[in-house]
Amino acid sequence: MIVMLIVQKFHSIHDIDEEFIPSLELLLQEDVPSFKNLIEKHDQAPEGDVFTYFVFFGPTQNTPIGFAQVCIHALPEEDLRGWFKKIFKFWKKDLSQWKQLTWKVGDGNSGLFVFDPRFSRSGKEHIQKLIQEYESRPEVKSQEFFFIKGLQDFQSEWSTQNKWAKDRFVLEPLVKSSKTYQDYISSLHVDIREQIKRAWKDLHQKNEVQLGDYFSANETPQTIPIEEKVLKAWEKLGVHILTFEKDLKVLGCLKVQKGSNGNIFFEPFPFEPQGQALVPDELYTQYALIKFFEMPEARKCHMLNFGTKLVFDEKEDLKFFQEQGFQFKTIIHHFLSKLPNITKPL
Repeated sequence: MIVMLIVQKFHSIHDIDEEFIPSLELLLQEDVPSFKNLIEKHDQAPEGDVFTYFVFFGPTQNTPIGFAQVCIHALPEEDLRGWFKKIFKFWKKDLSQWKQLTWKVGDGNSGLFVFDPRFSRSGKEHIQKLIQEYESRPEVKSQEFFFIKGLQDFQSEWSTQNKWAKDRFVLEPLVKSSKTYQDYISSLHVDIREQIKRAWKDLHQKNEVQLGDYFSANETPQTIPIEEKVLKAWEKLGVHILTFEKDLKVLGCLKVQKGSNGNIFFEPFPFEPQGQALVPDELYTQYALIKFFEMPEARKCHMLNFGTKLVFDEKEDLKFFQEQGFQFKTIIHHFLSKLPNITKPL
């Protein structure tokens, strides 16, 4: 049964009513630590990008049950003019109006949309109608989509030969299924378990690296190689910092941010030169997991990179994390174009 949904459109993320934010954070709990992260991405978008945010409501409630967004980019006019002149001896087209659409939530790792599961079918139907409405506009010449494989597949009304699709493998969280970090380690394959134990032993006994744990960014050592403005931004977000330290030097750190409903987000920042690191990559993940298992409210451990979930082009590259208990999902990156010379997204 398709339920009639109500949608509100906002052309700036700053215009979304504050009373809706808690419900939207619950919808996005698996993808971003805070709605502030989406605001930051909006504010840092390239100049000229125009956004529309869609907030959906059910027929009997005034709290959001769905969220989606589209970004409108101007196509590169100079490139279009050069191509157009080669094809036609004369032209009177206003190429400055030609646009590309990008349909995705955040970085695209949530796919096209997020909905309360009770409204997922109706939500998908409404998103399909929105896409058809936008792609019927004459100025829209290319479209880019990110959707969860098997769940958000869509049908475009465009009949074009200029298209491609590519799978992206997105790291999903580790779900807390053990009571303690020691129990978690014991549950791993013996080879992985021994590898992690050796790495910790070398870190402490051979390399004499110490672990630091700071409740706020303001409490971190003055030698931490992070700009003051970044630390201030982390302080506003209520970020917790974990560090690897030796001889008063910070070798690397982890940013820890609590999301909604037990979702905890960790992002590593190694500061050592490649090939000379005392702290191996796997210990950033393992230090995150030590903290994760210490937090009674924590349910899912998410690992980030540059503020977003880790994305891999090859499934084989996920093996390192899968061996440590993490899951993954497949996002299809899909592109369509009506113009022969526009063969990939901007």
